[in-house]
Amino acid sequence: MSTETDTRDRVIRLEAEVGALTKQVASMDSKVTEMHGLLLQAKGVRWFIISAAAIGGFLAVKAASLIPWLTSIPPK
Repeated sequence: MSTETDTRDRVIRLEAEVGALTKQVASMDSKVTEMHGLLLQAKGVRWFIISAAAIGGFLAVKAASLIPWLTSIPPK
């Protein structure tokens, strides 16, 4: 195969890949836009989720500190 033919084939393949990637990015853009809209609508719920996660983390840390007392295994 000559260099010109090889280069042309590569360009054709790259154009096909770019077309597929463009469709994929457009799909992702619509999904991200939709999620952004949902987050803007649910500001109160977002703060509730953040506070619930913080409280859950706090309780998990406290429960982990109580495990040695509950199992009668001496702490290291």
